[in-house]
Amino acid sequence: MEDFLFLFFGRSEAAIEAGRAFWERRHQRVDQDPPSSPAVGQAQFEASMAYAEPLPGENPYTFLNAITQPTLVINGTNDVMIASINSWHLAQNIPNAQLLIYPDAGHAAHFQYPERFLKHALQFLDE
Repeated sequence: MEDFLFLFFGRSEAAIEAGRAFWERRHQRVDQDPPSSPAVGQAQFEASMAYAEPLPGENPYTFLNAITQPTLVINGTNDVMIASINSWHLAQNIPNAQLLIYPDAGHAAHFQYPERFLKHALQFLDE
């Protein structure tokens, strides 16, 4: 549980409590997602490692300009899985992107702040 909280939630007592509350909500669901296979886990790990490598060139994010649909980028200030700066790069290079950085949150900022995230997502979708 401690590793889960460290990876996905913030460091404050409130963030840890939000992580525990999410864990409880998650296990109350009757329509549980099937577990991912080891191959899926390995592919996700490899993609994450590739994402962490700096891209070459003077403007390595130019390819993101090709994304035409509005994009909502969400991250937490304490995301140790995907550094928050990467979300900033996405938002700077995707036309019509909006970036939300949630305070004292990790990779699961949207689970730590479910009500806030729902309001932001609905506002984004309504625009």
